[in-house]
Amino acid sequence: MNLGRLSQSPFEVRLAATLFLLVLGVANIFGALQVSSFASFTPAGVARTVAGPSRAATAPGATTATETPVDLADLDRTEHHIHRELLVQDSHVHIPVYAMTAAFLALIVFGLRLSSRGRSALIALAFAAPCADFTGLWGAHLFPRLGIAFGTLAVAGGFAMGLAYLAVLVLTLHQCWLTGAKE
Repeated sequence: MNLGRLSQSPFEVRLAATLFLLVLGVANIFGALQVSSFASFTPAGVARTVAGPSRAATAPGATTATETPVDLADLDRTEHHIHRELLVQDSHVHIPVYAMTAAFLALIVFGLRLSSRGRSALIALAFAAPCADFTGLWGAHLFPRLGIAFGTLAVAGGFAMGLAYLAVLVLTLHQCWLTGAKE
């Protein structure tokens, strides 16, 4: 297999790879907006959003009361919570899409002029990122006491996928359109 030849590929091949990456970038921007609207980019925010139901046991019919300070600015703010059913649905949809995205990025990486180690690192990052993301989400849901640690893993996974995408985008733009491209 001839690796590292994307920049010498016909115009339409380079165009397809570039347009795929650009459209994927637009989708990633909307994904980031969704996360910022409904979840959080912080480990504590992720933990709060996906934490499972409280396991504190109270006797039937018993009530507990605690005094909590209220900030008037927070009264109109709704807090989104991802329950188990939605987390299952998100996993069912997002994990395969993450896998396909990683696979498509890997196909482009095969065409980039990189060392075998560089290609392997980018491909491993693209596939490890969703594993970290969803392990973190499910961990924060199933083990709320470790929510911050699992939230950190989820946030790191999301940013790692963004890093893999940006690396492939920058390398593709540079190699296909700025240097060494066959017109």
